[in-house]
Amino acid sequence: MFGVRDSGFAIRLFGLVLVIAGYFGPWVGHKTAALTVTGPELSEFAKLFPQVQGGVVPVIRALFLTPLVAAAILLGLLANQLINRQISKSTNRQIGKSTNRQISKSTNRQISKSTNRLPRTFLTLVAALFALAALPPYQYLLAPEYRGHLVLAAGGLLLVLLTPFAGRLPRRARSVLTALLALAGAVPALWQFVLLHPLVVALYDEPLGLGWGLVVCVVGFALVLISGFLQLATSGQQSAVG
Repeated sequence: MFGVRDSGFAIRLFGLVLVIAGYFGPWVGHKTAALTVTGPELSEFAKLFPQVQGGVVPVIRALFLTPLVAAAILLGLLANQLINRQISKSTNRQIGKSTNRQISKSTNRQISKSTNRLPRTFLTLVAALFALAALPPYQYLLAPEYRGHLVLAAGGLLLVLLTPFAGRLPRRARSVLTALLALAGAVPALWQFVLLHPLVVALYDEPLGLGWGLVVCVVGFALVLISGFLQLATSGQQSAVG
């Protein structure tokens, strides 16, 4: 069973799964598969509209990638939080077995490093791949129109590589960081979608609802945001008790 602290972790994990699944699902839904547009495709899809190319509708195409980059950073944070939880559990087991002696801190560090290096490295690499997925096509890597894509991908990759050091931050700071990443992942992409949606409706010449991918992605970010507030509240209670 999850405790109050573990509930925040479980909510964040489930929310992140929804974010990734929703982002790669349809944001522009249509009965014809060829007219369905997923989250990753929106950046290129927006380029087809003369209103966007001419600046009449101020769509910033790179901002459609913010859910992917934010999810990458959140996955890195989540991976390292999972490691901390595993370390805590393994330490408790060792203490339970050792009735006549205490295990030194240095021994615990050696155990945790040897048993948790592989999953930490694997999940961090997966997060890095998500960040790299925001890169523009190779032939357009340095093209001015893809500069935003490059900046987002490079910044996301850098932050993913820094997530192992997030454990040194206070619990309250990690909670705020989680909430800010959830907002940074959802709000810019939603803003761009609201600007683009009327153009898509006019192009298809029929009413269009929201794709299930968009809905699932937003729900996922909402859960991550809630988990951040939950963690912030519990850390505040612990500080008050302390």
